[in-house]
Amino acid sequence: MTASFILASPLYAGAYDRIPAEGSAVVIGDKKDVARDKAVNAAFRKAVEQLIEVMVDADSALKNSELLRTKIYSQTFKYIKNHKVLEETVEGSALKLKLEANVKTDDLEKDLVAAGIRLKRGGKPKILLLISEQDMMHDKPSYWWSAGSELEAGTVESVLVEELFEKGFTLADRQVILKGIKKEPSFAGNLDPNLNTDAAVTLASMAEADVIITGQAVVKAGSRIVETSLHSCQANVSARVINADNDEVIASFSTNAVAAHVNTATGGAYALKKAAAEMADKLTARLSKWKKRPGITKTIRLVVSGLASDDMTDFKRFLKENVRGLVDISERGYSGGLAKLDLEITGGVKEAAEELNNKMIHTGMIAITSSVGNFISIKILSM
Repeated sequence: MTASFILASPLYAGAYDRIPAEGSAVVIGDKKDVARDKAVNAAFRKAVEQLIEVMVDADSALKNSELLRTKIYSQTFKYIKNHKVLEETVEGSALKLKLEANVKTDDLEKDLVAAGIRLKRGGKPKILLLISEQDMMHDKPSYWWSAGSELEAGTVESVLVEELFEKGFTLADRQVILKGIKKEPSFAGNLDPNLNTDAAVTLASMAEADVIITGQAVVKAGSRIVETSLHSCQANVSARVINADNDEVIASFSTNAVAAHVNTATGGAYALKKAAAEMADKLTARLSKWKKRPGITKTIRLVVSGLASDDMTDFKRFLKENVRGLVDISERGYSGGLAKLDLEITGGVKEAAEELNNKMIHTGMIAITSSVGNFISIKILSM
């Protein structure tokens, strides 16, 4: 990939609006303002360092460490669009602060490329297929993600798998997901052929899939064709393509096909294959335009029970103070003592769960009730 293409199509521009960082400096005499400026600059450098860890190939970073130091880290202030100081403390002669920095990623990328430092590139996404199928032999759809399922891939999924593999895409391992489902029987009980987006995203997180293709395939037998022994069989395949990182529906498609055969089961299979082949063409054409983008943050879906609506502000403040790498909090809803929050973090989901478990807040103690993929459920136990 040439430098000119990289500059024309930056992968990282605008992706990292707020990066948390800390800085410190020694207060000499009464020159607290000087120490504060030094601490802010130290935090700027750490913010840029975090982003470069994501943007730059590890081997390239090691090889060009001196170049990074002289060309990038020596002037990190130029990459900071703006910042917000969240906390400032003085302990003895040390001034410490925490801030959020808005980094100008497009400028940073251009300077890295100009210096000849190799960047990580977004690759093809890992895909999770969740296609239920109802053929001529059954009156209900079959689907492999039911708990304890031993089902083989259906006709449509087999066609899609073959086509996606041929185009170089990686597919999520269904065995990994089935193991995850078995560990969460309460979650497994809510899985059905027509998955909602939250359930699909949870399954995707178990296998670290980037994109989900969820949908249904149905085939029906029509009447016998006049003056023949053939039956007309009609198949319909519908699919949605979902970005597993943010629940965004990237595309929706529907295909139809007809096949005639003396045996309705065989005719139905032919119709499904034809509809699946057309669907595969549409999906691969759309997915080829979608590139996996390295990200410094990930989203945790947090469900909190036992939290009064009046305590929401205090609870969000508690999260900011206790979850390392927390960048942002978004409220998804509140009803009947159940709060749903999205946490954007730079750390891991497991680490975040461990940091929350058994912590005390003014209304009680936090207990983890479930942790599946990037979904964490907690309960606040009154003391």
